[in-house]
Amino acid sequence: MNQRKPYLNKLIYTMTLAFPIITTAPGKVIISGEHSAVYGKDVVASAVKNLRCYLLVEDISDVNKENVNTNHDIELDFPDLDLKCLWNIENDLGSIINNKENHIPSNAFTTFNQHLSDDIELFLKNNSIYKESHLSHLHHSASHVFLYLLLHIAPKIKNKRFIMKSNVPVGAGLGSSAAVSVCLAQALLYCINSEYNHDLKTINDLSLLGEKCVHGTPSGIDNAVATYGKAIILTTHTSNEGKVKNLKVMDSFPESLNMLLINTKIPKSTKTLVANVKRLYEQDTTMISSILEAMHRCTQGILSQFELIKKLEDEKTDEYKDTLNALFESVRVNHGLLSSIGVSHPGLEKVKILSDELKIGGTKLTGAGGGGCAMTILDPYASEKTVDEFKGSLSDLYGYDVYKSQLGGTGAYLIDADKISEEILLDFERNTKIHGETIKLIDSLIP
Repeated sequence: MNQRKPYLNKLIYTMTLAFPIITTAPGKVIISGEHSAVYGKDVVASAVKNLRCYLLVEDISDVNKENVNTNHDIELDFPDLDLKCLWNIENDLGSIINNKENHIPSNAFTTFNQHLSDDIELFLKNNSIYKESHLSHLHHSASHVFLYLLLHIAPKIKNKRFIMKSNVPVGAGLGSSAAVSVCLAQALLYCINSEYNHDLKTINDLSLLGEKCVHGTPSGIDNAVATYGKAIILTTHTSNEGKVKNLKVMDSFPESLNMLLINTKIPKSTKTLVANVKRLYEQDTTMISSILEAMHRCTQGILSQFELIKKLEDEKTDEYKDTLNALFESVRVNHGLLSSIGVSHPGLEKVKILSDELKIGGTKLTGAGGGGCAMTILDPYASEKTVDEFKGSLSDLYGYDVYKSQLGGTGAYLIDADKISEEILLDFERNTKIHGETIKLIDSLIP
């Protein structure tokens, strides 16, 4: 057991469990393979190093012992979404927990329980506590995911407060819901056994269940990136049992590459965009198939270029520079192919054109397109002045949000109680938004 420190007057020990804890997981970008993945082609996605979700779990009775609300023993506080929920395990959720159809056998721990999800959905509809606003659907989804994972993983825990904060933009195709699910899965595993939180496979499998609550049939790549970090390759092949998906962590991924993530804030509909591509495919299967195959070749080229860059990044030879230029060209071609099937947007093209004019690297849309985000893999030889000009133009002229980060980084990670300072705790508990300095403090604890 770790020695208690003076500032950790909130520490609670339950057997080997010490609170508070923080779990954290990154957002993601699709580097290559969006839309073509629907037709069985490979897709590559990367973590975004400094776009992360952060979940603080603490004991309710330790927050304010004099004013504990005895009417509830589970809190969910999601200030980014203006969402706060208070539940009593016995009174509010007892009927769901006691329903035998919702019990999870040990051999089905990572299997989705549709009956449990349906019961939670009915409970939320009958006990609506949300403000009527444009955030209502997000409130419902966040509550559904939280309650499902809580009752699936750790239905017996009590007196816990969960505070979720994030700098991953919501609804921008950056895997915010997956990062939330991963944070919750890891934290809840810790609540039942501190050894479980190191089991990334189990965290990944359970976070996929949370994603199913929101997306129905997710590909699994978003939660895999949030769990494992670095880059993930999703391959699909057909067998006698139908389509089989395989996820692989790209160990040779170069994490030295800087990137810009540009959020146009232009609304999009993934469902509509996918449907439009399907309509084109059905109208002229031969033509669209050739474009999808070209996308696949781009993906394979990008993977090869990443591997070579990883080998050469310490030497910075002419071959390294040539490989970088080949990578940027592959990214540009990939964007052009996506544009050819109608999933770009004038707002995204502005980013692409400016990037090409300034020669700062390779730029493409990322995700479903039609708005949302673009990404630029930065040329390390581009001047800082030119990069600042690019960022400033997009921000000043179009109002886009531009984030500078790195591709890759650590996936799911749990920060122990003895590493959490009072400064971090106070920021979580008192402020709506997590401060940049607090994020730096937390990120400094992540390997």
